[in-house]
Amino acid sequence: MLEALKLIIADSQEQKLEPGVPRDIQIVSVPGKASVCIGVRRCGKSTLMVQIMEELLAKGVSRKNIVSINFFDDRLHAFKHNGLDLILSAYYSMYPEKKNDEKVYFFFDEIQMIPKWEAFIERMLRTEKCEVYISGSSAQMLSKENASQMRGRALSGELFPFSFCEFLRWKEIEYQGSLTSKQQFFIQNAFTKYWERGGFPEVRDVASEIRTKIHQEYFHAILFRDLVERHDIAHPKAVSDLAYWLADNIASSYSVNKLWSYLKTLGHKVSKEDVSSYLEWFEDAYFFFSVTGL
Repeated sequence: MLEALKLIIADSQEQKLEPGVPRDIQIVSVPGKASVCIGVRRCGKSTLMVQIMEELLAKGVSRKNIVSINFFDDRLHAFKHNGLDLILSAYYSMYPEKKNDEKVYFFFDEIQMIPKWEAFIERMLRTEKCEVYISGSSAQMLSKENASQMRGRALSGELFPFSFCEFLRWKEIEYQGSLTSKQQFFIQNAFTKYWERGGFPEVRDVASEIRTKIHQEYFHAILFRDLVERHDIAHPKAVSDLAYWLADNIASSYSVNKLWSYLKTLGHKVSKEDVSSYLEWFEDAYFFFSVTGL
């Protein structure tokens, strides 16, 4: 495992960085706190981490002082049983001269897959000369969980799919100041495309039929991995049917009682408390959002 980690660290330090489109979010580093980026799957969190790495390199930070690990890497499958301390052992065995002498920048993607990661990060921030950046899928990296489990040692920022302004930036369309009629037409045309395609970075410029398939994959990945699996839901079909109903009735009024009655007509034996929990988990996963008090 130690040798595999060394290889992963070395590979990451040689990997070509592709920072992509600048995003309208500020991930600020504060001494003693981990910078955490949370958001829905495939919204660009990993790319944002690359952009931060590029900023560090531009400031003169050595590439050897940047450690990037994605815990979706299949080589780390057995890592759940070996402990996160191996990361520090692997890195400092490669660069012993940096221990307690130079600041090291650690980037962890999807670290929530590893049990007890919060305690490890909290200890790192107390005992190592480092900065820590974490990105992860929203259903497992919620700010309210970080606040309690990391004892106030995390600053969380939310990242969403492209806003229209970010979409215009990708299209390299100027949209500030006084606009000419030609620029206005470009923006109107871009909005039509944005409305059709949505803001997920991966589907910006693919054919319509492929875009539909990718969106469907996102829907099912979030539904089953970030909801059903995470919460060990006893009635996954009820959650799925509820998700489809909400997707088909966007911007419509609903009540817990109405949704419970709907699921009951489909034969699901769930309680109103179950439905309330499902709705809360949907929002935690950035899957659906409710507007209340209107």
